[in-house]
Amino acid sequence: MKKLLLFLIVSLPMMVFSQVEGNIEDDFNNMFQVLEDEMTIHEEGAFTLRFADAEDDKPVQNATITINNIGTFTTNAEGLVRFPVQEDGKYQFSFKKEGYIPADMTFEIVAGMIYFNRFSVSKMMDLGQIRIVLDWSNNPSDLDLHLEKVGQYHIAYHHKRVADDRSARLDRDDVDGNGPETITITDVDDNATYNCYVHDFSNRNNPDSKKLSKSKARISVYHNNRLEFYLDVPTNKEEGTRWDAFQLDKSLFKKLNRIAN
Repeated sequence: MKKLLLFLIVSLPMMVFSQVEGNIEDDFNNMFQVLEDEMTIHEEGAFTLRFADAEDDKPVQNATITINNIGTFTTNAEGLVRFPVQEDGKYQFSFKKEGYIPADMTFEIVAGMIYFNRFSVSKMMDLGQIRIVLDWSNNPSDLDLHLEKVGQYHIAYHHKRVADDRSARLDRDDVDGNGPETITITDVDDNATYNCYVHDFSNRNNPDSKKLSKSKARISVYHNNRLEFYLDVPTNKEEGTRWDAFQLDKSLFKKLNRIAN
């Protein structure tokens, strides 16, 4: 009860002044989870990893999480696992659940805290399809995932949610932090060029902002029912509101991973 009261005292003023577009209930849940995970470190000596579906952000339960040299765990109804506090460093783990694409990922512990502990995972897709998933922290509140098929279409919340030929769609938009924001290409044109980037919509009027580089953003790319690769936003405090993530040119992925305006 004391933990909940402290959370309400600290967070309610912040929610009142949150951006108008945001969903207050989602803001509350996200902030409560952050507090809960931090308190679990101090009260139980345990770290937390959280797993959600990339298309609807619902918890993924009964998944098997194997953390190298630590152990194997099963996600509960909240889509989370907890394990004993570890030393600072990078840790590899695997995610497995029937109906979902298996994935090998990493998390990092910095100064006794997990740098980012939320992971969006993808259901199985038809072979050849591509799913792009953006996760980030609660600040900035609104990052937008963009996909351009050069000379054909531009998928993003403020442009077009579904391509005219229905070969690509924005599955989920998020405006209150953490994500996921997800785009799926259901019919990939092997002769086309695609550009994928992220725009910091929250700071669109401040080109000198460094908040994008501090957002802990990660793009995961699923292809042919495997995790093709993931990219973490450059963290050297670069100025800019656009993160050029990758290009898909005639079926070949080219990682760009640079911040600009």
